[in-house]
Amino acid sequence: MTEIVNLRRVRKRLAREKDARKAEENRALFGRTLGERLKSEAESSRLTRELDGARLDSQQNASDASMKNSICPDDDT
Repeated sequence: MTEIVNLRRVRKRLAREKDARKAEENRALFGRTLGERLKSEAESSRLTRELDGARLDSQQNASDASMKNSICPDDDT
């Protein structure tokens, strides 16, 4: 004989399982301590400062090139 299934109980069980999966995802995303958040924020800002410090100034390079062309124009003659 087959087993009788109460659909209301099945829906509730599936809803609880879905909520449990969502809670697990949220713990992974937002479950960091204050110290961990501050540490990662400090590391991120340090990396940003380091990259900005190593950046070449493209405006200065462009103005140097235009100054060079105005001083020594290319002569094809």
